[in-house]
Amino acid sequence: MIIEPSDSPKFCTLRKNSNTMRLIQMMAAGLILVGCSGQPTTNRTTTNTEPAKLKIELTNGNEFTSGQTITLKINSEDTPLPDSVRAVIDGRPFWFNKGSAIIEIPTAGLPVGQKTIRVEGWLSKEAKAEGRTRVCIKSDIEPERLTYKVIKQLPHNHRYYTQGLEFDGSELYEGTGLEGESAIYRIDFEKQNIITSVNLPNNYFGEGVTIIGNKLYQLTWRSCIGFIYNKHTLNKLGDFNYSSEGWGLTNDGRYLIMSDGTEVIHFIDTTTMQEHHRIEVYDTEGPVTELNELEYVDGLIYANIYCSDNIVAIAPENGKVLKIIDMRNLLDISKLHQRVDVLNGIAYQKTTDRWFVTGKLWPTMFQVEFVRK
Repeated sequence: MIIEPSDSPKFCTLRKNSNTMRLIQMMAAGLILVGCSGQPTTNRTTTNTEPAKLKIELTNGNEFTSGQTITLKINSEDTPLPDSVRAVIDGRPFWFNKGSAIIEIPTAGLPVGQKTIRVEGWLSKEAKAEGRTRVCIKSDIEPERLTYKVIKQLPHNHRYYTQGLEFDGSELYEGTGLEGESAIYRIDFEKQNIITSVNLPNNYFGEGVTIIGNKLYQLTWRSCIGFIYNKHTLNKLGDFNYSSEGWGLTNDGRYLIMSDGTEVIHFIDTTTMQEHHRIEVYDTEGPVTELNELEYVDGLIYANIYCSDNIVAIAPENGKVLKIIDMRNLLDISKLHQRVDVLNGIAYQKTTDRWFVTGKLWPTMFQVEFVRK
């Protein structure tokens, strides 16, 4: 018989609720406001020294499809209408002069996701008024729908709780999770032999891995710490910190690209090991959450959707979902007698132009092609 995943938070059913629980705790403490798609925004504390307030009305709603125009109507509650007004969204300024009460902001070219619009108005160099509002921008691109064709089946260690999967030439690196069982394996892929491996201390839950140059980077789940290794020896070289949970990891040659279980993807500068920027992932319906194991191929970020059979391909410049790959029924569980968990693990071998996918505790790895439905 099939043994389903346990109710431990190590497995799919409870782990995916971790961010929800954190949100509930913050809401109970009165620390956050909820934006238009349910994401938390930090509460502003007002002081007597703040500028006069501008009242902002979103005349055509607060949800937009990329390419539509955001229209704001402004007025000042305690000063005349400003002579000059600037709206700033995603760091981009839009100027409106000579007392205009209507501000139009084109969304074409803006990344998708939740946005704060800061409006600043001036009556003179000394007199200033401010206001803020929030909007959501969804993707205008209907994702291409794909499925898969199995080319070959290969053995996979069914004890590996796969968290990260990445090729470096002919070698495959696999990072595994679970406290007390987390490790990294450097594998001769053709011979299916382990070249070397390293175990994490028992208090760490291993997550995604990726390689840049001679360094291998690894995330941990809730410890807010990542580790850096020599990719050949797997000797530890250092560590780095981040403020979210750690889930999937890949890179574009310049930045580490990291998921945290939400719709947010973080880009980490490998020189400073600080976040450089981030994107939010949206399709035409709204945010795409539970982004997990990642792979960067030909300018796109591929991501497993946790606790689902879908892989999505994401444009890193704006967060739009361009492809949805349906991987249903890849593993035939009717003949299995051991525990298996979710699809997780995407690896592209550039030298052979081959794709491989597997899952947590799966006994099989699959070479696949992605094909149109």
